[in-house]
Amino acid sequence: MFECEHISVELVGDKGAFRAVSDVSVCAQECEIVDIVGPSGAGKSTFLHALALLIERTSGTLKLDDKGAESFSPQEWRKLVALVQQKPVLLEGTIEDNLRFPWSLKLYKNIQPPSAAELDALMNRAGLHDIALTRLVSQLSVGQQARVAFMRTLITHPRILLLDEVDAALDAQSTRFIGELTSDFAREGGIVLRIRHKLDDNRAAKRLVFNAGVAHLEMIERGETRD
Repeated sequence: MFECEHISVELVGDKGAFRAVSDVSVCAQECEIVDIVGPSGAGKSTFLHALALLIERTSGTLKLDDKGAESFSPQEWRKLVALVQQKPVLLEGTIEDNLRFPWSLKLYKNIQPPSAAELDALMNRAGLHDIALTRLVSQLSVGQQARVAFMRTLITHPRILLLDEVDAALDAQSTRFIGELTSDFAREGGIVLRIRHKLDDNRAAKRLVFNAGVAHLEMIERGETRD
């Protein structure tokens, strides 16, 4: 279970300090997708960045399986609670170079890297079965690059995905494959909080609606997460 209780964030702008997120709470269970919606500037991205410990909370608590965020180092927390940004950030080199990049970091030194078979299987699930792992990422379309960036996060096996409009600027095909990968992640026991501006894709169980830094939770009655 992922519990976010009474989260507030204060930022400093041109006119001084202001409350970007005010007393927002949400609880998400395993196998659950929560959509975060609302107008631009309402505090959605700030909220996700606070959940990933990328910006400091003014107040509020974060818990994963009843264990507070303060019990983890920021690096260990972000290994479990992974933020994926809208604009993919990829390294120069091949698809395989990018997918294996996390294992060049100290955080993953004691974790077995994915096999070639695992990478091939993930490429197939992402609809990239006709593209070699040796293809340079600079030769990919924007939608294909977004899928590679998304796969790079999935292959590290986080517990929670925080998705900041990852499909906002993508073509229909890439949007569909990222949606399917997201549903697969949730179905396998993961938790997803995702910011979306597109039409409802029938995958989320809850909707957190933001407006001017405050938010309320809505339940969506439609049964299990869609395949």
